[in-house]
Amino acid sequence: MNRLLISGALIQVDPLRYSPAGVPIAEAVITHRSSQSVAGQPRQVECELTVQASGVLAGQLAQMPPGTQVKLEGVLNRRSVNSRQLILILNRIEKE
Repeated sequence: MNRLLISGALIQVDPLRYSPAGVPIAEAVITHRSSQSVAGQPRQVECELTVQASGVLAGQLAQMPPGTQVKLEGVLNRRSVNSRQLILILNRIEKE
């Protein structure tokens, strides 16, 4: 199964662009900070993750200003065929 649910703040939102087929695409970067239990011990976790939305979700994402608190759900994928970098492809965006 490949499903990721993450919350945090948008720190970068790129302008809306269009694929060669005319599909709207938006990318952003989210930062996440929280305290999690790992092996029964509290641990501070922090990460930044690039996210990508297409279609209707792309329009929603592109209109959100940096600093917006969001909860995102999607699947992890490689950025491109030749890349090993991960990107979160969004299926759901929710403002917190």
